[in-house]
Amino acid sequence: MTQRPPRDPSVVLDLSRRKGEPRSVVRESLFVAGRAAAPYVTTTRIALARLGRDRLARTGALVLACLALVAVFADLLASDRPLVCRWHGAVYVLPAVVQPEAMRGLDCAAMRSDAAPGDWMLAPLVAHGPVTPGGEGQALLAPASPGHPFGTDAEGRDLFARVVHGARTALGLGLLASLVLVAIGVVAGALAGFAGGLVDALVSRAVESLTAIPTLVLVLVVAALVPHPTTATLLWTIALTRWTELSRLVRGEVLKALGEDYVTAARALGASPVRVLLRHVMPNAIGPALVAAAFGIASVVLLEAAVDFLHPGSLDTMSSWGEAMGEARTQGGAWWLIVFPGLALVATLASLNLVGEAVRDALDPKLRGVGHEGGGA
Repeated sequence: MTQRPPRDPSVVLDLSRRKGEPRSVVRESLFVAGRAAAPYVTTTRIALARLGRDRLARTGALVLACLALVAVFADLLASDRPLVCRWHGAVYVLPAVVQPEAMRGLDCAAMRSDAAPGDWMLAPLVAHGPVTPGGEGQALLAPASPGHPFGTDAEGRDLFARVVHGARTALGLGLLASLVLVAIGVVAGALAGFAGGLVDALVSRAVESLTAIPTLVLVLVVAALVPHPTTATLLWTIALTRWTELSRLVRGEVLKALGEDYVTAARALGASPVRVLLRHVMPNAIGPALVAAAFGIASVVLLEAAVDFLHPGSLDTMSSWGEAMGEARTQGGAWWLIVFPGLALVATLASLNLVGEAVRDALDPKLRGVGHEGGGA
């Protein structure tokens, strides 16, 4: 009769006791040890259940979902072109997105004044774009003005349109930059912790060099050196410099996982180093990366707003909450230039931090109430 393996993981790795037993028995024993020692892999459902019960996390996720919808459908809320129109015998759907050649240089106001018989249009909620001045020219209009619910800036640009399209800049480019820095940090930290030696030394020296320079100073230097800096340029600079904190965190988790019994079991079964890293080490070291991703998005959004706030003019044609608030420096009484973009920025940062805190507590309840390093605010 085949001997069943022991269920106690404290003895399954004592290979001196396993001599003479069938290989299938030893393999199953090592499998039992690996299952017993993999905390993050076996508690995924528990973590998801904790997230579902956290009211603050649900609130933060709801606010982020609303901001994401605003960012995706920004052209439906504020645009200088209609949603659907019939212009000179042809029907156009979302001309602000598809940019038809026949409507080049036209906006809602010009189309109304030059409409032919039978032409019609369905205008968006606010018929103004984020970068083109309204019909009032250089007027600085207060909130609740006709056609401008949030007012305008000194150049006549509609503030509601700038806030709505600024959500696309903050969330879209912030998410992209965070994904890049998370990917770089995870790969660099995993290789440094798993390979050790020269690789670990090179990654450690790179981390120390980049950490010595404040990110905001480095971003401003890059903006001064690049001939035509854009918001995307700055965010890519942030992504290529902010991976250091995550790399150190992942390296520590990998070194901790390498000393666990399930890694020893995998190596005893003859698993290749690549399989040990990808199948056994990384799933149990990726938890901190998920937490850092949420906090990283908040950090990128805040840094992007700070850089755009410090510049006297817009870096490119993309709307930015920071650039909108920066205009208030030369317009002393224009309180709406600070309030509306500031509220959008605060709501985004607070929601991202609430979700990040909830993810951290769900993955490791022992960290509940402990502050995080390098948070979004």
